[in-house]
Amino acid sequence: MTFPESPAVKIWKEHFAKEGHYIWNVTVARKQISAKITPEDVQDFARWDTTFVWDRFPPGMDVLTLHGLADKTVPPYDALIYAEALGARSPGTHTLHLMEDADHNFTGRQDDVVDAVLQWWDVRRRGELKTGIWVPASIKGKL
Repeated sequence: MTFPESPAVKIWKEHFAKEGHYIWNVTVARKQISAKITPEDVQDFARWDTTFVWDRFPPGMDVLTLHGLADKTVPPYDALIYAEALGARSPGTHTLHLMEDADHNFTGRQDDVVDAVLQWWDVRRRGELKTGIWVPASIKGKL
């Protein structure tokens, strides 16, 4: 499966061709950082072994995945792959919560993220978690 090239990838490729690297200015944990990214860094990242999710992730750990449907950095399909891998474990659970109109950083949606996590934690505390897709009771999706 191939995905269309994102605008970010086009910019990175232009910088790689001209300068051999790209200076990535990004916000991490609400702090601005700059990182020098090389084509080799991208290749290393692409080769990163994710099989531990399928093979070695702790089977008794409950996992909540929040993914924004407006995420242009990581396709929502990736969350479904993780849901399949993590949902097959037992006795642990995997709960996938897809947030409408949320981007990769959940910009402007921090309260919704906190609300979803707290509601999930409460369900977990009561021992009522089930593997699957979850929509908190307070959120009404558009049909």
